[in-house]
This record gives sequence, structure tokens and C-alpha cells, in this order.
Amino acid sequence: MNFFIINAGCRHFGRGGTLSKTFVETARETLEGFGHEVVVTNLDDGWVIEDEVKKILAADVVIVQSPGWWMSPPWQFKKYEDEVFVQPGISAGDGRSRHDPTKRYGTGGQLKNKRYLLSSTWNAPLEAFTDQDQFFEGRGIDGVWMPVHKTFEFIGMQRLPSFMANDVFKNPTIPEDLERWKKHLTELFG
Repeated sequence: MNFFIINAGCRHFGRGGTLSKTFVETARETLEGFGHEVVVTNLDDGWVIEDEVKKILAADVVIVQSPGWWMSPPWQFKKYEDEVFVQPGISAGDGRSRHDPTKRYGTGGQLKNKRYLLSSTWNAPLEAFTDQDQFFEGRGIDGVWMPVHKTFEFIGMQRLPSFMANDVFKNPTIPEDLERWKKHLTELFG
């Protein structure tokens, strides 16, 4: 299979990005170990829109590796979506038609044969996502990142189970998180 990894682990005030880079490299090594092809774009390095479209069109699976910044991916990822996802071959409008009212909003994506996976790292502990009495009110990672999921659905892609590493600053368990990440990838693609 062909994988395209978007590394949204960006530097902020001259710091950061190293944990996402570690998760990206672990994914690359794991997937290549199974004989898959892997291409990576590091958003901190910039991008050429036409090249990114080619990478997405060539991929069977797109993986986004991102930290949670203010409850969403870094702004660089939003800029990437705004520039790349509107290009021909990826998006062809919202799916509706003035001539066919049965066509519904959000069904115009052109990437219906592709899948995506969101992997993220958070300072928030797991219970902040799972306990309804805590900050994210029990919504889980997929509820918190619903706008990102809806963006991929809008361009036609199918969701794979998300991955999350938690408490990466206050109570880090990075070696264990990386092993869980490898296991997640192995169960899906090994």
C-alpha cells in the first residue's frame, strides 16, 4: 500500500515538533517494515500545492500526525487544508445539485477510495476526553476533532480508528505510547 503522512508537528516560538516527528518516524519504520511505501510532508518545511495533490492522489491511506494545540491541529495544518484540499481531483464542490435535490451537502468528495487516520499527542490526560464530568465532557478524541474528520469526509475519504497519546508533558509515557502506536498500525496494516 501507499501511505502519505502529513506531519503537523510544527515549531512554536522556536520550540516543539520533536514528539510528532518521533511518531512519524515510528510510523514510517513500522509501515515500511511491512513492505508499504511511505511519503512524508513536514508542514514546518513548507509545501508545493501541486506536489501535495499528487501525494494525496497516489496514497491509499493518509495519516495526519499532529499535536493538539488549543483543541485543534496547529494553524499550519488548516492552511494546508485550505490550499491543498480545494484543488481539482480532491474536491469538486459540496455535492449538491440544483437539478437533483436528492444530492446532499458534503457528498462531493472525489477521494472515496481512500482512507485516513488521525494520530495526535495531547498534554490533556485521557480522562479529560473520556469522563463526562471533565473538560471534553466525555466526547473522546473523535468528538473533539470532529471538524478534522468532517473535512476528510467532505473530500470523500473514509475514517480509520484514531490514535492518541495523552499527558505528554505532565505525566509522559512516551515509550509505551510508541509501542501502542506500532500496535495500532500493525493491527490496521500489518
